[in-house]
Amino acid sequence: MDYSPDDWVILRVSFVTRDRTFTQLRVLGGWRGGYLSGDGWRINSGIQAIHADDIEYRFLGQSGSLYLCRRGGYRMSRIMASGLEELKRQPTVVDAEVLEDRNWFEPGLLEALLSTAADDTAAK
Repeated sequence: MDYSPDDWVILRVSFVTRDRTFTQLRVLGGWRGGYLSGDGWRINSGIQAIHADDIEYRFLGQSGSLYLCRRGGYRMSRIMASGLEELKRQPTVVDAEVLEDRNWFEPGLLEALLSTAADDTAAK
């Protein structure tokens, strides 16, 4: 399924399970509602790959979903902040942080962010 949020950010989320701790990068997207519907948010299943052009980033999730995120739309809305707080209350979530905007298509960036997060988690 394809999603095109009005606003979006990238989260670095650390999880703990019975036998391991791991980190994922995830898209948190927000949609502004209208007359008939309210605002909404959604967090993807974990970024597997990124493609980009001059207009948007395309984040492929582990579940096969595709988030089409406009360049210039990187911002946190009030409804998205409530989604982030809900994520942080999940029992398997150790930490979740919003990353600064950058060129998400930069070669090696995802791997570098995940390896830094793994080092941080190991140090805790």
